[in-house]
This record gives sequence, C-alpha cells and structure tokens, in this order.
Amino acid sequence: MSRQRSSASSSSYYQMSAAAHASLIRTRDHLRLLARLSAARIVYDAEELQLTPDALAASFHRLADDLDGILGETRCSLR
Repeated sequence: MSRQRSSASSSSYYQMSAAAHASLIRTRDHLRLLARLSAARIVYDAEELQLTPDALAASFHRLADDLDGILGETRCSLR
C-alpha cells in the first residue's frame, strides 16, 4: 500500500543556480524559435525556412543536453 502526502499539508520548492536558470530561459527561447520557424514554414511555405533533418536532430540534442544540465543542478525540497 502506498501513502500519498496531501498537497495541503506539505509543499515543495525547486532551487536552481543562476546559470541553470539562464540555461532554462535559453532553452525556452530556442523552443519558441523552432515553433516560429515551423509556423512560418506552414504559412509561407518558404524554402529558406526549412530545417534539414540533421539540423533538427542537432537542435533536439542540444535542447536535451541543456535540460539534462538544468535538471542536474535543480534540487527539490519539501517543507
């Protein structure tokens, strides 16, 4: 039988370094850029906005590496 904590009786918070926070912001911005490029490609069907499969894979690898670093520096504490 598992016990679950009531969200009303306990709370948690996450702590990260300033560098991890900056990396999280860059990752968010990178995802927004990819979304804008994808949307522009759909609306305008512009060849110059097309990402090659290699470029897209490299972008996803970079995002995953950035998120791994952020998660490695983030700590969860229960109050």
